[in-house]
Formats: sequence, C-alpha cells, structure tokens
Amino acid sequence: MKPSLAFLFCLVAPLVAEERPTFYPFDITLGGTKAEMKAGNELFAEVGKPVTADAVLALEKEVPMLIVNAFPCKEDGTVEEAQAAAIIFANNVKEVKLDATMDKKKLAPGTYLANVVAEGKTSRIVFTVAAPDAKPKVDFSKVLGFLKKKAGQ
Repeated sequence: MKPSLAFLFCLVAPLVAEERPTFYPFDITLGGTKAEMKAGNELFAEVGKPVTADAVLALEKEVPMLIVNAFPCKEDGTVEEAQAAAIIFANNVKEVKLDATMDKKKLAPGTYLANVVAEGKTSRIVFTVAAPDAKPKVDFSKVLGFLKKKAGQ
C-alpha cells in the first residue's frame, strides 16, 4: 500500500517550515531597513540603521488593522515614563509613516521600543530616530541587557 502524497506532506511540512521567533512573528521594514533578530536576542528585532522621524514602516502585505505603539527609552532600555508613547493606528494598509501618530507629533530623536500589531500578532522592534544633524549611532546591547534582567525578576 502506497502512502498518500497528502500524508507525506503532513509529515515533512513541519520539518521544512521556518520557525518564527515569538516576539517577531512577521517581518517589518523601517526606513528601508529590515528589522532582524540578532543571535542571543529573543526579545526584539533590531533596525540596524537610524531612521528619520517620518520614515516608512512597511509590512509584507496589506493588513485590515495596524497598530504601532512606540515607547521612547533610554540607551539601557528603561522606558521614559515622563514621555507618552507614540501611537499609530491605520486600517487596510501595508505601510505607514512614523509621523502619522494619533497626536500628530513627530517622534523625537532617540531610541524606541515598539510593538507592531497586525492580524492578531505582535512583532517587537527597537530602533533609533536620528537627529537631522547627528552622527548616527546604533547599539542596542544595553537595551537587551536591561530587558533580560527585567524578565529574570
């Protein structure tokens, strides 16, 4: 008796399917740079180049609802409690600009932890908004250390 093709596919598909990280279930491109999970970092994907305050955040496909919550943080990952989170909400989009916040304020230069929610999943990214005249600097190792310590509490 020959095994059916569908049965063989069911056995092999899980072996072929790429496992997505828990905190990065879908890809995000910000300012033309794709966010990446770095080795040893399972908490967020990093956007490796600083972006402008009006950079485009893009997904792979159009989604019915997109929510972005960007929290300003210090270099060590501590969220700036005195500053409100930037919130972006859009329907039937594939991309939004960072300056499309609900309060119409541009993101100030600095580091941000962001939750990007689409189709019932959340991808977590960290990125830097560069000052127009500043030399870009991107090093998220302090953020990772802080969040790992916080998770261990």
